[in-house]
Amino acid sequence: MQNCLCKFLTLSEIMRYYNVWQLARAIEFLQETVIAGEFNSSNLGPIRVPDERMNHWYVPMLRYCQTQCEQLELAAALARFHHFNQEIRQGITWSELRNQAKVLLEAIHSELCYRRFAFVPTEKATMHDKFGSSWEGIWARFPEVKEDSQRAADCYALEQNTACVFQMMRVAEIGLRNIAKQVGVRLTDKGKPQPTEYATWDKVIQGINAKITAARALAHGPKKNMKLQFYSQAADQCVFIRDIWRNEISHTRKSYNDAEALGVITRIREFMELLSKGIQ
Repeated sequence: MQNCLCKFLTLSEIMRYYNVWQLARAIEFLQETVIAGEFNSSNLGPIRVPDERMNHWYVPMLRYCQTQCEQLELAAALARFHHFNQEIRQGITWSELRNQAKVLLEAIHSELCYRRFAFVPTEKATMHDKFGSSWEGIWARFPEVKEDSQRAADCYALEQNTACVFQMMRVAEIGLRNIAKQVGVRLTDKGKPQPTEYATWDKVIQGINAKITAARALAHGPKKNMKLQFYSQAADQCVFIRDIWRNEISHTRKSYNDAEALGVITRIREFMELLSKGIQ
């Protein structure tokens, strides 16, 4: 159940997975036959419910309702079922059956009020559904960006645009580190080796540019020169990403709207596509 809470579901899937329709039917049955039914007349109140009626009619419905509450993780309602079942085993009167059912339904309704589902507009839902197909090649080359890029798509669909941009900057940083790795950047801090993931963007970019400059001073063939040109252009894109988005969002200088977030998704996807095709 917990894993599904992080997924985007259609209304049909919500109804099916969370058994909302089945639970609604069970609640309706209890309301009509137990709470508001003909068996609640004053002359039947103190009389014990016949075992045959209880076992063949009410117990199966209560078990069914309990199963749905277990699926929905309605803890308070399940606690009421425990007490309800004890009363049934001991023999229950019509009035007590009515009271127990009423308290049970109140427990169910009170917990259902805390279940939340978000509506995603059609355009964003379509983008979210197709997101994986447009990122499939990138994920194949850089599987470590899959989690952050998917969370960025989730944030965009839920109109958490600034969070979306933040997630995309994490994706871009992985791209930056890969460029540094490919050109052989070795960083130090206070005389000790420093992994690129612990260095600032500025330091990593400076390291990349220094490596490219040094390599260009040597004699190379056309293929080597093409690679140097590719990495130089990729590094320039990292500078653009840093100056336009990364520094802004890391230092909480601004928030982003829907169009801006979508633009970042597109730009970072193009950046990672470039790296996935160019880095060998």
